[in-house]
Amino acid sequence: MWKKRNSRNSRQQNLSHSAGKFMRLLAGGCAAVALSGAGASEATAQQSLRSRSAPDYHVVKEGDTMWDVSGSYYGDTYQWPRLWSFNPHITNPHWVYPGDILYLKQVDRSKGTPGATGGPVAKAEEQQAFGMHLPLGGFVTAEELPYVGRIIGSPKEAVMLAEHDTVWVGFGEESYTEQEKERTKEKDRTVMADGGAVKNGDVFAIVRRDGTIKNGDGDEIGHKYFVLGSIQVTQVSENQADTALVTQSWQEIHRGDLLVPYERQLKVVQPVQGAEDVVARIVDSLQPAFNFGEHQYVFINKGAEDSVRVGNRFFVYQRFEGMDRPGAEADEAIPWQRVGQVLVLDVRERYATAVITDSSREILIGDRLEMYRGH
Repeated sequence: MWKKRNSRNSRQQNLSHSAGKFMRLLAGGCAAVALSGAGASEATAQQSLRSRSAPDYHVVKEGDTMWDVSGSYYGDTYQWPRLWSFNPHITNPHWVYPGDILYLKQVDRSKGTPGATGGPVAKAEEQQAFGMHLPLGGFVTAEELPYVGRIIGSPKEAVMLAEHDTVWVGFGEESYTEQEKERTKEKDRTVMADGGAVKNGDVFAIVRRDGTIKNGDGDEIGHKYFVLGSIQVTQVSENQADTALVTQSWQEIHRGDLLVPYERQLKVVQPVQGAEDVVARIVDSLQPAFNFGEHQYVFINKGAEDSVRVGNRFFVYQRFEGMDRPGAEADEAIPWQRVGQVLVLDVRERYATAVITDSSREILIGDRLEMYRGH
């Protein structure tokens, strides 16, 4: 019987039983030793980082811990508390997952707040620090996700499923029942990745693919996903489908929705100063609509490789006459007008998810975004 092992949850078990215990002891005892020589060790870490021409961020891979990453880039594993301080979006240093972005350097706050070149300039405003708890909602990736399983049924007599419902799930070659395989062609079934055996307690994220994002020439440039919730496996069976419990639900869940390795779905977001001047565009939205307002989610075409971080803020700009229909072609004879602001809550390598925090008129797909260094 082929079974799938969730790499993230295997790592969760290891962390909670061994590394997690060790790191807690370290935080309680050794961290004090490390911080007591903060001046010398920080200088050593910075020298190590510069001498190796390290990037600004590291994408977490299978088996990574903050301890290991600190050793690789800083030459000192005891610098993990410092690494954690650069990543306020990581709420627990013992829990990092493949695909997470770990920033390796502190934002330079001494370079002022110049406007992005070649476009409108806005003065950076002083804002009171705050924290927002936001569900991830969805994201865009350059490549299609590696799916590991699928919801194949539920004892609930309803089309839509939600938190606390029991579901039956399949992994790998067992993601489709024999009846489903008879009714569908192989080319129409979603390909599943091979990741090992599944065990009781493993947790998976529930996602639904919502098509692709295209550029102005009609070329596909990204894959869009809804994050629906999560499940936890409660009973692994050798002869029947595995049983799981829906532990989180942000939207309605359906039979046939896909499972991927788990990542945190409730983000704690605080404003973070921009490391660079960045110009971006809104390329899509979480929910289908023509225009958007405060508290709605949008996707932007810049990510970690463009120095975008969780907590960064972009100003939204438009330029068309007030009586023109929203979405009309931008009028180059009209000055740029700042019409809103978005807060980044999730960052991938090439794309980011943001929530609209302020708008004086409708926000549109294609609107210009600007982030300023130091703001």
